[in-house]
Parts: sequence; structure tokens; C-alpha cells
Amino acid sequence: MKHLVISTDDASLSLRDGTIVSGERKIAIDILASVQCFGRQTVWTQALLNTLAGQCPVVLARWNSDAEKWQTCGVNAKARHVNPTALQRLCRLPETASTHLSSLLLHTKICNQLTLLHMLNPEWPDRPPIQAGSLTRVLRLEAIYAKSFWAKFFTATGNSLLYREKRQPTKPINVALSYGYGFLYHAIEWTCLAHGLECSVGLIHKHRKNRPNLACDLIEPLRCAVELTVIRHLDEIDDRARMASRFAEMMETKFHYRNNNFRLRTIIRMMILSFINSLTSKENFHPFHLHARDACL
Repeated sequence: MKHLVISTDDASLSLRDGTIVSGERKIAIDILASVQCFGRQTVWTQALLNTLAGQCPVVLARWNSDAEKWQTCGVNAKARHVNPTALQRLCRLPETASTHLSSLLLHTKICNQLTLLHMLNPEWPDRPPIQAGSLTRVLRLEAIYAKSFWAKFFTATGNSLLYREKRQPTKPINVALSYGYGFLYHAIEWTCLAHGLECSVGLIHKHRKNRPNLACDLIEPLRCAVELTVIRHLDEIDDRARMASRFAEMMETKFHYRNNNFRLRTIIRMMILSFINSLTSKENFHPFHLHARDACL
């Protein structure tokens, strides 16, 4: 099964003999597991959308410049394609298992931040080793490390900021970070849907209406990819169009994961499959660990 990603702004798509046709390109509909579209001016025929709705999840996305975030919609019910075993076990996780997965996600995020900081300035002192313990302890550690991380991150980028603006950011670097996180959120939510996971059910974040809680959880170890992209392209930070293209390139950049190199888009899929397997079998969950070689500037 294939996952179709449409990023061309002016694509024109139609249905012909069970295939999607765009210019001279063709792809069979029956091999698709999901479709996501970033094109703002993509033209769809109604017949094609109706056919796709019965085949796989179709998620359309656009960047809302006023809200500074990605907005998504689907042409079919998101819960139509489900993995009942994974969803049932996610909803009925014992407290110890839920704490372990939550702690692992946050612990890995902190480790990835430390790896990035040492690439920015090797002279910064090492932090004591962190152990993934109780969720309360890890949450407290995350809050402490977040303050330290952002202060040092902004210092390395030549900014006098001491904290990150999360809502309605005004500083260019905070706008760029929010934009990049939006790319990740959308890709993670889409991948969860493609594999039958309902994103409203999460582990760490409190339930909030219309928020993809599971995507908010699974993004934590992967945030470093956005922070690394921003650092590498500071000279383009004021150009939103250029930064948008850089984040699109980020999704195709190769990183080290589980003893091999894969595109970030592939790593997201593999990590979510690992998460599903940890719910449905005895396989351990493998979040993304930033390799020092990949963090080189």
C-alpha cells in the first residue's frame, strides 16, 4: 500500500479508469492507504473525491497565516478506518504502561534537546544523566530543562529572548518554530489516521476538544528536527515562503533511526508503527533519538 503526498500548488486531479490522473502522471487508487494534500489551489473532480472517500483517509491541509497554524479537514469520517485492537489497548492501558510510554517520549525529547545544545556550544556543561521514572518526575524535569533549553537556544541564535512564544508568536524565530511544528503535527496526525489510530485519545496531554492529543504526544521526540532546521537557516528566518520550503525539505531529510538512515517522513511512519506494535504485541516502543552526527550544523 502507498501513501500519496501532494505538495504542488496548482495540481489538477481527475478520475479515469480507476486511476488518479494529473497531467501525464497516473496512480492506481486501489493501492493507496492514504492521501494528504498541501496544495492550496489543487483542483479535484467530485468523482475522484467520492471514490477516494471509500478507499482511504484523505486529509487536506492549508496554512492559516492569521492563526499561525496548519488547519486540516478530511473528505470522510476520520474514525472510519480504525485499528480496533490498538485503539482498545490504548484506551485501556494500565497505569504503569501508560506512565512508561509517556516518560519514554518526554525523556527522549529531553535527550534530543541536550544533543542539539552540545552541537550549538560544546563548552556548555553536561547535565546529570536523566532516568525515566514516574511521569510526575519526568514532567517536572521537562519543565526545568525546557527553561534551560530555550534560554541557550535563543542565545546561540543571537536572540535576547528568554522563553518561547507558543500562542500567536510575533518574533520571526518563534513564528518559524510554530510553522515547523505545524508541519510535524500534520504529518503525525495524518500517519496516525492512515494506520487506524484516533488522535483524540492521548497519553500525556489533557483531553481538549478538537485537539489531536496523540499527535501532541508523539511529536515530542521529533521537535528537535524543527529546531535543527531553524538553526541551519537563520539567514532566511524572516522569509516565510523560504522557511516553508525548508520545512518541506526537512520532511525528506535523512536521519539515523534504528541502525539505518531514513527520511524524516519515513521515520514518523516507522515510529508510529513501533508505537502500535508496543500496544498490540510485546515489542518495545522505539522513539526517535537524535544522533550527534545528524545534529551537526
